[in-house]
Amino acid sequence: MRVALLALLVACGPKVQPANPSPFDEDVAQHKADEPIANTVPNEVAMERPVAPPGKGLRTGTITRDRLIAVLDAGPGPFLNQFEVTARMSGDRFVGWELVQLLKPNNTTNMLYDIDLVPGDVLLTINGKPISRPDQLQTVWDSLRTANEVVAELWRGKTALKLDFLVEPRL
Repeated sequence: MRVALLALLVACGPKVQPANPSPFDEDVAQHKADEPIANTVPNEVAMERPVAPPGKGLRTGTITRDRLIAVLDAGPGPFLNQFEVTARMSGDRFVGWELVQLLKPNNTTNMLYDIDLVPGDVLLTINGKPISRPDQLQTVWDSLRTANEVVAELWRGKTALKLDFLVEPRL
């Protein structure tokens, strides 16, 4: 009985104010309730980009479904071992994955060498979906199994490019 009474008193007691308030509280306090928070987009992200001139690789073509399924069945790991990337940021905002270099895996050729990719290209989306987090990568990876097209949107410097490959046979 005493234990139950003690637990009830502790539960109903005053809450403790933390010594260090959350940094989010400071952000909210800076804005009045009726004042909208500005949606600032870094210039690099907001600027309209012309289409990049053609490079030496392919930007369009066909991928056979059996080859795509074989890559998907192997999982993201072996595919991701074909290249090195780094996070591209604009201020504090993640923009995409910047290609550092294409790698040649042991005993196989890199299937990306024939595609118009160069170090410095920034991958933004695949089939219109971002891949900034592992769960997003997995969602895109799983969706490719039934996709009839693989479309990658990229930046190359101050220009944009799109890689657009049809998957045959179509579903």
